[in-house]
This record gives sequence, C-alpha cells and structure tokens, in this order.
Amino acid sequence: MLKGFTLIELIVTIAIIGVLVAILVPSMLGYVGDSKISTANSNAKLVYTNTANYSTKCSVAGYSMNSGCSITTPQSLEKTGSEPDSIEVPTAMPTDADLLTALRITMGISGNRAGYTEVVVHGSGTPKAASWAKAPTDRFVGNYPNESREAGASWAADM
Repeated sequence: MLKGFTLIELIVTIAIIGVLVAILVPSMLGYVGDSKISTANSNAKLVYTNTANYSTKCSVAGYSMNSGCSITTPQSLEKTGSEPDSIEVPTAMPTDADLLTALRITMGISGNRAGYTEVVVHGSGTPKAASWAKAPTDRFVGNYPNESREAGASWAADM
C-alpha cells in the first residue's frame, strides 16, 4: 500500500495557508507602519531636546538663538567628518548652520541611517517644532511636540 498525501489533501492545505496569509499580511504591514511612525516621532523628540540643549548653551554663553536659527528644509544629520568631537561654546550669534552642526554632533552617525531633520525656532530662541524622517521623501515623518499619527505627515516648517 502506498503512503503519502492525496492531491486533494495538498490542495486543501495550500488553500488554508493562502487564506491565513491573506488575513495576516495586511495587519502585519500596519504594525510595520506604526513602528516606523513611532521611531520617527522618537527621533523628532530627540532633535527637539538637543535643540533646546544647544539653545541653553548659547544663552549661557550670552548669544541667544532666534528664529533665524530655524532649519526650514530637510537637512541630513549624517556626520561629514569635519565636525568637532563636541559642541563648542558659541562665540557669536548662532546661525542655522551652527544648530545643524550641533545636531550632527549629538545625533549624527556615519552612513545614510542618520536621517533628515527640520527645526522651527521661536523668536525667543526655544524650539517650537522638530521633524525627523529617514529620507527627505519618506512617508513616515515624525514630529514633536505634535506627534504624527499616520504616514504622510508634514514637516515642521510646513505646520
């Protein structure tokens, strides 16, 4: 007597697996999107906090930041290699380039995983909003203090 599965048993098994995959894959993709938004929001909060720290350092040195320090187009946080090892005490009024350098020092890494950021600074020198995304065209843009809830959120300067 032959041992094994019949063709009908195999077809039924494959059909059951197909139905399970059709149900599970869309819900898993939703979880992936949620985790990307969560990561982007966390990184935006980190940008916001590091901007506030740099603003404090500038104020203590006697050179307060102002709204001219805002980074209004997505800028890479990737280290270029020309940054100093630590944030230097400002010796003049800080600019958006100084803020970007400070953020690259505190957050940047080598390679394309560093992400892109925008920061809006109040006239008083404190951060108003920050955004972070893995790429300038990424659908998953995180924001702080108004966290993104879904893909397709706008950048800080557009809010």
